[in-house]
Amino acid sequence: MKFLEQLKQLERLDQLIRMKATGTPKELAQRFSISERTVYNLLEILKSFGATIEYCRRRQSYYYANEIKFWFGASLPNENTGKLKGGKINLIKKCPLQFFCSKPAYF
Repeated sequence: MKFLEQLKQLERLDQLIRMKATGTPKELAQRFSISERTVYNLLEILKSFGATIEYCRRRQSYYYANEIKFWFGASLPNENTGKLKGGKINLIKKCPLQFFCSKPAYF
């Protein structure tokens, strides 16, 4: 799985968990067009960032048991703004991206 694709899936999963609308792991896998094992891997990634994720059998949905907020995105260092040229190799060598998944500062 490509990194940016996984990042988008994590962001989408985070939104569904917040809405308590994930469905069962099987339904979630079908919604994302991935395997159930991959669903569990994505959940483990969110847990590794400090999220406490639990499953409600009555609602049939995952939910956050702790207060947490993630920001998923990429930013370029200021000195490289405007210097981007095409090509994956150029981007990686000349202008490394910084990716963030973070908790709010008030935690």
